[in-house]
Amino acid sequence: MSSRLQAKSRLLGALEAAGLSAHVVVEEGTAGIASPVRLATEWAGFTVSAPWGQCYAKVLHDDMRALIDIERTARATQLAADCDVTPGVRLVDATAGVLLLDALPTSEWRWARLDELMQPRRLQALWALKKQLHQGTSPGFARSPLQDIQHLRELCVRYSVALPIDHAWISTCIDLAWTSLQLNASDSVPLHGDGVASNVMIGPDGALQLIDFDYAGSGDPWYDVAISLNELYVFENDWREGIHAWAGECRESDYARCRLYALINDWYWTLWGLWVGATSARPLEFSKVGQWTLLRCRQSLQDPRFEGWLRQVQEGQA
Repeated sequence: MSSRLQAKSRLLGALEAAGLSAHVVVEEGTAGIASPVRLATEWAGFTVSAPWGQCYAKVLHDDMRALIDIERTARATQLAADCDVTPGVRLVDATAGVLLLDALPTSEWRWARLDELMQPRRLQALWALKKQLHQGTSPGFARSPLQDIQHLRELCVRYSVALPIDHAWISTCIDLAWTSLQLNASDSVPLHGDGVASNVMIGPDGALQLIDFDYAGSGDPWYDVAISLNELYVFENDWREGIHAWAGECRESDYARCRLYALINDWYWTLWGLWVGATSARPLEFSKVGQWTLLRCRQSLQDPRFEGWLRQVQEGQA
């Protein structure tokens, strides 16, 4: 049985267990893509139509269970829904790996593209949505990118995944960056935790919603800013304009903070791509994700300003 059929079977079982299976029509959602953009890589998606309403169902792929805590994802999602930044949660079945969410009408909503979010007006709308989330209720658990990285390191060792020749040096630099960031961190707020454009939906009149809270948790709001900028922009000027749009100014310490958080996030997705690419039976180009983010890691670490960024973040220099 294919992974999609297995996922559909688990979904139907979860609906039956919840007493929601009568007169249900289940249709497959978007197929997963790992490269050039991550889209539906962790969950199999389905649209669910029933007399009690229309929903979007997500079924966690078995090869992602080591990385994603379903109950935490559900809690963060519902608290974000309480802030009106994402659809609400209808059903959680952690054993089956199923989340049932309120549906955004497919005729009105679609995944955002990079070029759309790069537009200044749209970026302002995205920043407003992130700030709305940041003002919400804490999910009650922290999001530590370094702990996530350490977990992936352990998985790579356990499964004998081949790592880049310079992985030890990169890991040392990541540890230095994280230590520097924690010396002068901002107040902890609820985070979205993933900056990829496909986790932003565009609807009627340009309205935006966030989706996928697998990497949510409480943390530094600058982390959300940094990983979004890292996905959207290549050139430094654009980063600085994005920071100015967020904070009303672009201090050197804030630019440094964003660069270091982006580096840490890139190393996570490097290890993610390498580990999933080596262990998953699904025919997606996971390893390409890791190769691309590894290139960005090396570019950041080879920037002659790297040590200066560490000092600026530690000291909070303007």
